[in-house]
Amino acid sequence: MPLFTRLTALRDVIAKHATLPVRISRPDDTPGIYIWPWRIEEDTRVRSTPLPRSADNDPLLNAPAPAIHFLVLASTDLDGETIGALESARRSLLETPVFEVGNGRVSAMPATLNTSELTDLFTAAAIPLRLCFAYTLRSTG
Repeated sequence: MPLFTRLTALRDVIAKHATLPVRISRPDDTPGIYIWPWRIEEDTRVRSTPLPRSADNDPLLNAPAPAIHFLVLASTDLDGETIGALESARRSLLETPVFEVGNGRVSAMPATLNTSELTDLFTAAAIPLRLCFAYTLRSTG
């Protein structure tokens, strides 16, 4: 399942309850909720998949989709509307942790990033720290 298809479905799940526009992008100062994919992690089974021997027998076609690590965050404003929008995004993911995408299913699971990891991530991206939730998106079938 294509990465962007999974991210678009995730955006749609959050947008159903969000009180601000939802975007898949690196955050900026425009008011809204941002889904910021910051890491793609290959399934460990892909590393041990043999190389294809012929065009019609490619074992990589059935390889598991990579996990997408992402943050859900808002603009740097800490007003009631922004914090409420973040809370509605969180609630939508807690209420719908597994959803249909095409002919498969995807799960959004809360993840943990410690302060040092978050600081490194925001510093590397040259954006100010802001409130966020960390999640991992995985194909489940």
